[in-house]
Amino acid sequence: MSESKQTISSLLSAFADALDSMDDHEFNLLIQGKARLRVVEKRNVKKLPSLDESCLDGAISETAQKLNAVESREDAERLLSSINQPRRREFLLLLAKSFGIRVESRDNISRIERKLIENIVGSRLDSAAIKKVAF
Repeated sequence: MSESKQTISSLLSAFADALDSMDDHEFNLLIQGKARLRVVEKRNVKKLPSLDESCLDGAISETAQKLNAVESREDAERLLSSINQPRRREFLLLLAKSFGIRVESRDNISRIERKLIENIVGSRLDSAAIKKVAF
């Protein structure tokens, strides 16, 4: 492949990755023309330290208890959207880990929330609905 084809291919791949990593709100802003994507030269940036799991144990267990107690998927969605942690995605990753839910590195915030809702609340509601069905 020629150098220019390789460059364009890399650019399109980076664009696709950027779109995939956006949550619904960010994507809607981009579609409406209220946000833009920029091509930025890669720089050596110090990686921020990840959240310390030990300092968040109380917040995660509290959120996990609340999530187990909700009665509907909508309530779970409201609960997860109300999380006010500085690094929300990492908090949701730790929450998913506490429930044993597999999350991939490419999962964005909305995808992690959907996995949490379906694996915790959705499975409980589905199970209750199946138990109510009379044969």
